[in-house]
Amino acid sequence: MLAVIPKGGSEVTGNTHLALGLTAGAVAVGVTGAGSHVLEATGMVLVASLGSLVPDIDEDGSLLNNLLFKSIRYRSAALAVAGVLFALFALLQGLDWWIFFSGIYAVAVAFIPHRSFTHSFLSMGIVTWITYLAHPTYAVAMALGYFSHLLADAVTVGGVPFFWPWKQRIGLRNLGVRIRSGDTIDKVTGKISMYGGCAALIWLLFQETSFDTFLSSALQQLDTVKGLFGWGG
Repeated sequence: MLAVIPKGGSEVTGNTHLALGLTAGAVAVGVTGAGSHVLEATGMVLVASLGSLVPDIDEDGSLLNNLLFKSIRYRSAALAVAGVLFALFALLQGLDWWIFFSGIYAVAVAFIPHRSFTHSFLSMGIVTWITYLAHPTYAVAMALGYFSHLLADAVTVGGVPFFWPWKQRIGLRNLGVRIRSGDTIDKVTGKISMYGGCAALIWLLFQETSFDTFLSSALQQLDTVKGLFGWGG
């Protein structure tokens, strides 16, 4: 039975979340059948990996915030300003709605407490919806990556508020699962996810496809991308 846990507790490290995101990306490739399309499969892995980091955007020292605002002292203020600029620019320039809503989301989560709204199914649904507006193909990857983060944090001693705005955190402490950030289980989980995700991707990309066919498809798609940017002769 799941335990309702008060606020506080440890977290899975950012590296482990990223590794789980890679595995989620491999699952997304398998679920959507994107294994025969190299660029699409790569995009799904990248989106799922991003999704696995997004919930911790509410924490100053998270891996995502270190990537985005490493040299900025006031992370929350920077995120809020960036969100406002995104939203205004999207409105003034008539850009796609996903850019506007991304800005609104950034402003909304800029100053909230850690492990609150962003660690909920509501936030996962909003981020997945924004991704769908941007590119429907990658919505599944975002959802799986995001969910991998929530699930990983749910087995720590802190738990997560899955059903926010109901603020109680739900965890697996009563089942004897007590994972702390940086402990052996955390590190092993990260390594297994990384190696397993890579192996799954390789299998998905090469199943029923010869290496020559795979390479030819990759080169063709690369030429397409180069053409979009006007590269090459």
